[in-house]
Amino acid sequence: MGSTRVSVGLCIVLLVGMAAAFPAAVSAQQDQVTITATIVNQDGRSVGGGVDVTAAWEGGSVNGTTASSGQVLLDVPRGANVSIQVEDDQYARNVPYTVTDASAQSVEVPVSESGTATITVRNKANQTVEDARVRLYRSGRYVTDQRTGANGTVTTPPVEQGSYGMHIRKSGYFTNRTRVSIGDRSEITPTIEAGEVLLTVSVVDDYFDPAEPRNASVRVPSAGTLQTNDDGNATVRVPVNTDYDVTVTADGYDRRQQTVSVGESDTVATVSIDRTDRLEISARDRVLLGNPIALEVTDEYDDPVEGATVSQDGQEVGTTDASGEFEVDTDSAGPVTFTVDDGDVQEEVTVEVVEASAELTGTPIPDSTPTDTEPTGTSGGSGPGFTPVTVAAALALLSLVAARRR
Repeated sequence: MGSTRVSVGLCIVLLVGMAAAFPAAVSAQQDQVTITATIVNQDGRSVGGGVDVTAAWEGGSVNGTTASSGQVLLDVPRGANVSIQVEDDQYARNVPYTVTDASAQSVEVPVSESGTATITVRNKANQTVEDARVRLYRSGRYVTDQRTGANGTVTTPPVEQGSYGMHIRKSGYFTNRTRVSIGDRSEITPTIEAGEVLLTVSVVDDYFDPAEPRNASVRVPSAGTLQTNDDGNATVRVPVNTDYDVTVTADGYDRRQQTVSVGESDTVATVSIDRTDRLEISARDRVLLGNPIALEVTDEYDDPVEGATVSQDGQEVGTTDASGEFEVDTDSAGPVTFTVDDGDVQEEVTVEVVEASAELTGTPIPDSTPTDTEPTGTSGGSGPGFTPVTVAAALALLSLVAARRR
């Protein structure tokens, strides 16, 4: 009896498990749809069997081969955006065929006869040109994008046979733009021509309005270092279709590097430079004890520096105000060192705090003892050379003479 109960229990568990799994399997099948793709040629006729086809979507792909009818069945996720591409020696598509929001449906995927082209790029001297960029385009989009090897040659992948636009570009050469026809196995030999244009580098400081030209040294790779004229310009001939990392240096200014792209016509490039960060602290050399010390901080353009941190003898004591000013009281004599930091630059200044003395309050009264020095100026006396001292001496002499006469 017990054995029978165990058997019945196991059966119930198995049935429940199967029931739970079955809806999931059905759901998984419902999430897949089948696209019936018929591969047709330019005349709209089926291409027959043996053509490899790939369907790809985000996160997955599936491969198939056409039957004699030219059809292939592709199982894809419902609602996916699917790209269908043909991989075959005889047929080609330059751009994948796209199915949006996939559902069970039939589609025709047009293909063309496949062809290739071997393209050898030469210059005017009939020399092959290495590292030339060769691009073929059709219907507003590029189909191939390749660079020539050491022998100046590229061979395209299989593409649709027909007419293409071709662009060939190489630094130092004018772009060759032409149309070519690609058949089964085409040989194409285009020519490109070297050339130069004028490059003018204009150096300015755009802190000012309008921006002001600056005297500077301008280094252009392969052209050397130039000096700007009074208008801030330096001009040189350079090869066409080239990017140049131009470096500008000037006294009192940060070094600046800027990439300048030169095409096939004269080019003017403006390079703006900035003065090197600097702090200038204005303060009295000496201050009387009891009077405040005032600092005025300006930057490299003589503008007030607001919010700069001020430290006194290594201890932070405040920040500069909107006018770039800071003031602190004095409580003892001696040197006081201030450090100002705006986050980029630090600068120091030392102020001597002194007690009141004759040296600061006025000039000591000179000694009245006569000297042998000749008078060098005039006084408020009645005649030239008369001073209170000489008048007194004369009166004393007259008194002595009068006494002797008596």
